[in-house]
Amino acid sequence: MKKFFFLSLLLAGAVSAFAQEPVITDTTKMTNAMFGANYYRVNYLYQSVAPDGVTPVTLSSAMVFPAKVFERTESTVIGDKEYGASGLLLHNRITMTRNSDAPTLAEDMSIEGIVAAMGPKSIIISPDGYGFGASADKPQAYLLADATARNSIDAVKAARKLLGQMGYTYGNLFCQMGYSQGGFSTMAVQRYFDTKGADPDAIPHIDYTLCGAGPYDMAAMLDSVSLPGTTYTNPCALALIAQGQIEGAGIDIKASDLMRSPLDTKSFEWLNSKALTTDELNDSIFAVVGGDARNGVPVSDVLCTENFKSSALAPFVEALEENSLVSGWKPNDKTLFYLYHSGADEVVGYYNTEHMVDFLQNEGGVGDDRLKVVKGYNTHVSTAPVFVLGAISELLTLEKKYKNGEYVPEEFSSSSIAEIQASPRHTGWYTLQGQYLQAKPTAAGIYIHDGRKVAIGQ
Repeated sequence: MKKFFFLSLLLAGAVSAFAQEPVITDTTKMTNAMFGANYYRVNYLYQSVAPDGVTPVTLSSAMVFPAKVFERTESTVIGDKEYGASGLLLHNRITMTRNSDAPTLAEDMSIEGIVAAMGPKSIIISPDGYGFGASADKPQAYLLADATARNSIDAVKAARKLLGQMGYTYGNLFCQMGYSQGGFSTMAVQRYFDTKGADPDAIPHIDYTLCGAGPYDMAAMLDSVSLPGTTYTNPCALALIAQGQIEGAGIDIKASDLMRSPLDTKSFEWLNSKALTTDELNDSIFAVVGGDARNGVPVSDVLCTENFKSSALAPFVEALEENSLVSGWKPNDKTLFYLYHSGADEVVGYYNTEHMVDFLQNEGGVGDDRLKVVKGYNTHVSTAPVFVLGAISELLTLEKKYKNGEYVPEEFSSSSIAEIQASPRHTGWYTLQGQYLQAKPTAAGIYIHDGRKVAIGQ
């Protein structure tokens, strides 16, 4: 028993030590099917906190490299300096409910792969988020603004540390983008950054925030779905919001006060299985309460809308107001904003972007020189690729201005990052996948030493 107890202490110490340091778990060479362009995905684990803001949790994220950046075959010259990439790009993912679609697990990284193929020469950081990948056993933190922002910022911090250890250099551009839930998460990162302050080891500045069709005004969405006779074609989003608040944020309300039976139990079971796509979840809900993807279902058949004004659901209503992003903070005076939304969006109402634009302009003081708004005319899903292409165009334009000296971002400066890059570990040997080696390798192959490719025995 004493031996087992001592071993438990050692294991606990090892887990604690591991939890503090980001670790690369695997590297995969991938190909974008549309363009036939290669890119690399480097998965890693990192430390963050649960939605309560206190409990430590290990999460997973991916770094996506354009092939020439990962293979170090082409550098980027900016001014009198040479970099491996022009900067970093945080990509906040769209709504997903199936674990196998997480950025670290997906067989086809459709958005990141397109950005890597067509976009700027950036290193893309794409977190799985709380509830997927390494934390798939936990309920998704759906549309929880601060919780999602913390997890994304911690993912960037870990990625920068790993990039320093791997010897990758990058210019000073830092941008972020996301569509739908990703648009909400992207603006949540912006709010967190502007209210909590910059983190020099993670995100010291934000040059461009590009959001598509985000549900920025959660309180207004609640008012909208509460109207008598309202139908909705994407009822799984209603279940996600309910679960995110009750199980993700731990709001003290009864599921049966918010959702109709048997959805108050069945929908959470479906969501927590992480086995169904959003379409499959919608079909499961339609099978219980009726309706279909074309005509939708009355919201009052899914949610107990008659209880929205009751004291029982007051914590839920307050939580939605807290997670609304259209008031209560002050944008900085440097970040550029790009907002894309379809006026015909049947899932996330266009009023969300209207309210965000009104806030940025009238309360935030963001002028037309820093805010670009584009209105589309298609459905929520079909507009997503249009947003991605528009965002790529904007990012390429900014990168070109950066290279030409027409745009000068703040510099990445961090004592801890500098210490990493000056440490003996950084000057050691690595595989092309970023795995640190204890000594000079003896097997033939290509390795990284002092940030450069070195051939051994070839």
